Amino acid sequence: MNMNNVIVDLSLQCEKWRDALPDYEQIIQNSLQQIIENVPEGKILDKFSHLEISIVLCDDEYIRHLNKNFRSQDKATNVLSFQGIETDQIKNYLSKTEDIPDYPQILGEIYIAYETMINEAQAASLALRDHFYHLNLHGLLHLLGYDHIEDNDAKVMEALETKLLAKLAVDDPYGA
Repeated sequence: MNMNNVIVDLSLQCEKWRDALPDYEQIIQNSLQQIIENVPEGKILDKFSHLEISIVLCDDEYIRHLNKNFRSQDKATNVLSFQGIETDQIKNYLSKTEDIPDYPQILGEIYIAYETMINEAQAASLALRDHFYHLNLHGLLHLLGYDHIEDNDAKVMEALETKLLAKLAVDDPYGA
């Protein structure tokens, strides 16, 4: 998948994705487009000469293994993101204190777990497509340095996710 200079290396580790969401590639592309158009840090992505993002659509077993090895949590989770370009570098590029390199860069990797996503969508009575949009945006925002560990950071990230989802005609997943 290629959007001008941003290349998405998409890997299907779990074949169940094909049947559950046949338009998963379009959802990923739409999510990335929202990030580029509406997130300050995302607006610099099209300024790179070559930028790669790896997205792996996997199962719970695979993500559980990653979560255990990299976060010391022996359980599945819905999405994991691993930054390539550090948050400080992104801020420097955004504030123009550092020039964006003209050689290939890797923004990072996102892993989304099929079974966890299905279970969460069912438990919250969400359309699977809508929840997948949310997890994509969530993972992409993590690659850009957004986090939700602290309450204030969580409020910022959740508000941004809600805004982006609204532009995709997806209801607020945090709404009461």
